[in-house]
Amino acid sequence: MNIIRDIIPKGNHNRPGVKMSPRFITVHDTANPAKGADAKAHARYLNSGAGGRKVSWHFTVDDEVIVQHLPTDEMGWHAGDGSGPGNTQSIGIEICENEDGDRAKAEANAIELIRHLIKELGISPDRVVPHQQWTGKNCPRNILPRWDAFV
Repeated sequence: MNIIRDIIPKGNHNRPGVKMSPRFITVHDTANPAKGADAKAHARYLNSGAGGRKVSWHFTVDDEVIVQHLPTDEMGWHAGDGSGPGNTQSIGIEICENEDGDRAKAEANAIELIRHLIKELGISPDRVVPHQQWTGKNCPRNILPRWDAFV
């Protein structure tokens, strides 16, 4: 598993810097099908301040690499539930859906990462959840119709 650590700089408005003990893993789709919108492109977006948005997550996964943006013991702004458990107790994983990537391989890489995190952090497999759990958003839109098979 090829994980590139490209952590959002301390002091960036989109890096909360708040410690957490992760209890969940939240799966997202990037909702960005543009050509070239791979994991490294999402890292550049987050590191440059996310266009002024208060948004961050822990990992972006594509068909070739996994990029880590936040330490697993810090919260991110990914679940849309403010100070709720989605943000404050959950590791956010975004799966790329760029048109020039291999989506099946990106999902396989995400599954490998999830297995690794479950083992490393002692998170129960039944606490791997879709973003939809926190806000009702149709996310991860590509996986929700087959969520049970994915997990």
